[in-house]
Amino acid sequence: MIKMKQILFLFILSLFLGCSKKEIKSDSVSIKVTDYAEREISIEKAAERIIVMADNAFQIVKELGAVDKVVGLDSKTKGYWDLYLISKTNPELKSLPDLGKAKNPNNEQILSLNPDLILLKGNKESADILQSKTGIPVVAIVSKSGYDFEIYNLIGKLLGKEKNAKIVIDELQSQKGKLEKLLNEIPENERKSAYIVVQNSKGNLFRTLKKADSLALANIENVASAASKVDEWGFAEVSKEEFLNWKPDFIFLDEPLSEKSISKQNLLDDSTYKFSMAVRDNKIFVTHSFSCPKDYVFVVAEAYYYARIAYPQILSEEEYKSTINSIFDKAYGLKNYYEEWEKSHN
Repeated sequence: MIKMKQILFLFILSLFLGCSKKEIKSDSVSIKVTDYAEREISIEKAAERIIVMADNAFQIVKELGAVDKVVGLDSKTKGYWDLYLISKTNPELKSLPDLGKAKNPNNEQILSLNPDLILLKGNKESADILQSKTGIPVVAIVSKSGYDFEIYNLIGKLLGKEKNAKIVIDELQSQKGKLEKLLNEIPENERKSAYIVVQNSKGNLFRTLKKADSLALANIENVASAASKVDEWGFAEVSKEEFLNWKPDFIFLDEPLSEKSISKQNLLDDSTYKFSMAVRDNKIFVTHSFSCPKDYVFVVAEAYYYARIAYPQILSEEEYKSTINSIFDKAYGLKNYYEEWEKSHN
């Protein structure tokens, strides 16, 4: 009888221990992701204190509703401050600590902020080095060409904002698809064309972009797609002869940010631009700065802006306004943003 009780006790004890082990395992399940450098990253729980050393990721963190988790930025990300919409929605973040350049950060200052995650714009080597020196999980982030909406899921998972990521992705994909469907019936001979003037320190009116996602989405031909002299960032320098031969329907001027910036008047006064039909017809429009890190919200919204200019008979003012309001509401939490959006192009 005693032996039977001992066996029963051991059986019950084994069940209890078994359940306990499962509970411990469940409690210790970590968040695992593969970053852009194909590195496996694990954290025990959603990050609460993060350092952003990736300019394109800063905007995404905001759009995921997690900007309150940011405790520090690298110098480059802070350098773009005036170009970010965050500077208007969250001006208090301007005082976030500057942790130096991403390639040579202030590790002591990083550790003093007690972060549990670092988002770094860099390759495997730079991410490994920073992680080994700080002991803090480092996620390598890059800025890919095209539409890399998966970056929202990656960062959203790490910050416990998966639902927010889905909302933003669904909105961007929906609005992108809607515009594509609206414009895909345009006959080739009715497609409009455009040339983008990119701001630069030399005031070169013939510096442009070989590829522009927003123009492509708006079904507008980028005349500079044929440019041959292109740098590693996709900027091209073209000759005056090339520009005149392309004969764009519209000219989009990269947003002037200072008195030294290229202005609309500079284009009107230039001896070469005077021969352009777009200049003669005053079809010069301001576009948001291409100096700003890539933000898919602006890529899609700017496409609607371009399309409204090029194809007003297809994209109505009402549809355009509704889309801008929806995109910025879902991504930035800004209600009825259309008027501010229009002002930003003047």
